[in-house]
Amino acid sequence: MLDHLMARETPDICNNYLRNGPDAVSAPDSEFLAHLDKVGATLFRAFGAAKRSGLPAAEPEDQDWSLLADAFTKSGGTPAEMDAIANANQDFAGLCPAMAKLYGAALSLPGESGRHVKTALLYAIVKN
Repeated sequence: MLDHLMARETPDICNNYLRNGPDAVSAPDSEFLAHLDKVGATLFRAFGAAKRSGLPAAEPEDQDWSLLADAFTKSGGTPAEMDAIANANQDFAGLCPAMAKLYGAALSLPGESGRHVKTALLYAIVKN
């Protein structure tokens, strides 16, 4: 979804999407709505898979977040982007690309650390 928004909307609209969700796009086109459906289906599948796994939803530890920060940096993430993400700085013009890098970095994490981080991010996405 972020890739779609970054390609078609202003940085302000994309940043607003991170804060307010789909309501940030005032006139969604059919492609946006199709992406929105995919996001919803993916979230339902992720929650279903998590529930069926029987594994407890463990909170990420400091070392898990450190691995994410390392993966983020290796994918080209900068300290300024990390600061903007950590502070939810909606005025940071590159917030959407930074979040896309963060999600990519999270998806690249294997094992328990990856599971902990992805679970925490999934809950944060759904909560918002």
